[in-house]
Amino acid sequence: MKLYAQGTFRSVRTLGAPSISVLLAALMAACAVCGAGCNEERKQECDKLLTAIRPLKEGTPTSAIVDHVAADVSAISFQDQPLGVYATNYKQTLTVLGSTLKLKEGAASADAVPDGTEDVIKKNLAVARTDDDDIARYCAP
Repeated sequence: MKLYAQGTFRSVRTLGAPSISVLLAALMAACAVCGAGCNEERKQECDKLLTAIRPLKEGTPTSAIVDHVAADVSAISFQDQPLGVYATNYKQTLTVLGSTLKLKEGAASADAVPDGTEDVIKKNLAVARTDDDDIARYCAP
């Protein structure tokens, strides 16, 4: 730090203070240690989430499967904020998908299913699978 006082130039340095390069090296080491730990935690959360959503990857699921996946996703506690946002959005999609599947399954006949039900199922299933792909990309090393 440089100070100017009464027209004279003075340099002020605290005796015994570490140099900036030592502080920078310590900061970089701390970030590397934290980063390694944080990445491992994120990897574990990713593995849990990807395992939970696996049953919806192919075919048309039943409402029971969708409810089971939603419960599994809800049971995961996320420390990684973006992954938590992905999970929240995924659960919202599953809520609509599960409700629509229950409506279809509860109909007395194929003619009793409201118009557009199949379209809502297909759309939300596509959104869930797109979310699954986005999560997989986010979790990729």
